[in-house]
Amino acid sequence: MFRSFSKRLRLPLRGAVLTATAYFVCAAIALQLTRFDGGIAIVWLAGPMLFARLCSAPRRCWTALTLTCIPAGFCASILFGFHGLVALPLSLICIAEAWSAAWLIRRIYPRFGRFQSLPEVGSFLLVAGLLVPVTTSFAAALCAHLASGIPYWTAWRDWYAGHALGLVTFAPPLLLLLRGETRQWIASADRRRTGEAMLLLGLVAATSLMTFGQNEIPLVIIPFAPMVAATLRLGRFGAISSIVILVTMGLSFSLAGYGPTTLLHVSMSLKLKVLQIYFATIVLILLPLAAELRSRRRLVERLHTAEALHRAVLDRMSDIVVRLNSDGTVRYASPSASRVSGYQPGELVGRSIFHLILPEDLPIVLDARRRALANPDEPAIVEYRVSRKDGTVVWVESHIRSIVDSEGRSTGTVSIIREVTQRRQMVEDLTMQAMTDHLTGACNRRAFDEALLAILTSMPEDSEAGCLALFDLDHFKQINDRYGHATGDDVLVRFVTILRGAVRDGDLVARLGGEEFAVLLGGLSLDQAHLVCERIRTRLEDTAIQDSLGNIVKATVSVGLAPLLPGEENRVVMTVADNALYRAKQEGRNRTGLPVAGDFEDRRIA
Repeated sequence: MFRSFSKRLRLPLRGAVLTATAYFVCAAIALQLTRFDGGIAIVWLAGPMLFARLCSAPRRCWTALTLTCIPAGFCASILFGFHGLVALPLSLICIAEAWSAAWLIRRIYPRFGRFQSLPEVGSFLLVAGLLVPVTTSFAAALCAHLASGIPYWTAWRDWYAGHALGLVTFAPPLLLLLRGETRQWIASADRRRTGEAMLLLGLVAATSLMTFGQNEIPLVIIPFAPMVAATLRLGRFGAISSIVILVTMGLSFSLAGYGPTTLLHVSMSLKLKVLQIYFATIVLILLPLAAELRSRRRLVERLHTAEALHRAVLDRMSDIVVRLNSDGTVRYASPSASRVSGYQPGELVGRSIFHLILPEDLPIVLDARRRALANPDEPAIVEYRVSRKDGTVVWVESHIRSIVDSEGRSTGTVSIIREVTQRRQMVEDLTMQAMTDHLTGACNRRAFDEALLAILTSMPEDSEAGCLALFDLDHFKQINDRYGHATGDDVLVRFVTILRGAVRDGDLVARLGGEEFAVLLGGLSLDQAHLVCERIRTRLEDTAIQDSLGNIVKATVSVGLAPLLPGEENRVVMTVADNALYRAKQEGRNRTGLPVAGDFEDRRIA
């Protein structure tokens, strides 16, 4: 435990002494110059200094930095502030305030320290300007009230105003100075930028002197113009440097009895409060402005980089990139558009992209585009057919993403389009192979099951779905044993040819396995299906197949029929057809078996 505590205190002695010394000096200046009539210091500099030091230091150093500032703050309070025992709790409250503000801002915004974005600035203002000072004011006001009899709410108001305005005003420039922002800017600036900075900051100093160096005219708005100009041109460096110049000159002249505050016929403490409000207002304007400008500059730089990369990639890529307005009008088409569509990019710009899409595929494209426009963060992917300039049709895959404006509204879409005709054909071929029996070319069991389920679940209740016919070649094992498996295969292939010749194009012919086949006769009644099955049976009976040795092979088939009732289950229909087929076999084979009343009763029970 002791070793862990020692590790946390590992900080160079010089840094700890410098921090404690700076804290003592800031506290002493604030208590000596801005504390009136034994009350609360109106301007508090020590808290912002410790807050900035903590935010710029590693977390492992925070304990040492905080502990070294406790005696410094206590000494400053004893010498220049409240005397007696109350000096210790007030010193601890001041240090706890800076530590809490640094800890909380790191929790809310882990990368805090550079004021690069509006969320970062907003988090700082929330913590330093409201949450922490409000909380510490209650305990500090009680201590001040007990020590000197100051009215509690007066002490609370003075503490909150001095510490909140102090953190908001002085912490940002101190933090950026400690992080080396000024040094980095100076090191990276060329002679032109340096000259521009000297001119703008000179104007800030001149207008600050004009404002605070006289007591006749309240020119508080005059420094604002060059400060904004410095922020616009120099970014955060210009904003922070301008604030430092204004605060230094304004506070110095005001404490010396000069400046616009002398025109106020109020106490000195109230004058300093007004001055801090003025400084804080400037900070609240310039810091968000600098953060927004930096964000926009970074955005512009990224846009320029992206544009250069975009053009380099588009000139060499085979995929088409198309940018559309919200109504589908083409705003941009990459050079590869001519290879896929046959149109030159210039022929597409200004025209609707939808005229290239086949009408039957247009609804799915419009739906995908609507989804992309409604969800800018999610791309929509869709495959459809496009008619080329020469009239041929190709398949393309399009990745569609919404384009949003500065307010987050969708203004159009950008699509990356790739021709996938070969892939589509390959997928269709593989799908066909997966659903087809390789020997006979009939559908396989998987295709049959899916088709049967689709018929049973999609037909209206009052419609006639059709019939299922199961075929089983009689004594097929004997054919294989006597004539060979090659001849048996020929018989299977010839039987599928007979099946296809006897049924309609829309009827599904499937090989369920071995010598068992099935036909889905859509829309036929049981009597009509029986006639079709008899025709198939007699054709096979009359067919002679010759093997490789010249032997004549004859084959017959038994059939089982079952009606297809909408909403019925696959297994039930198959059971009824199997029962009918079994009866045909039992009755001597080479015949068609029909369902009987018992089959329907069993189906109802199932």
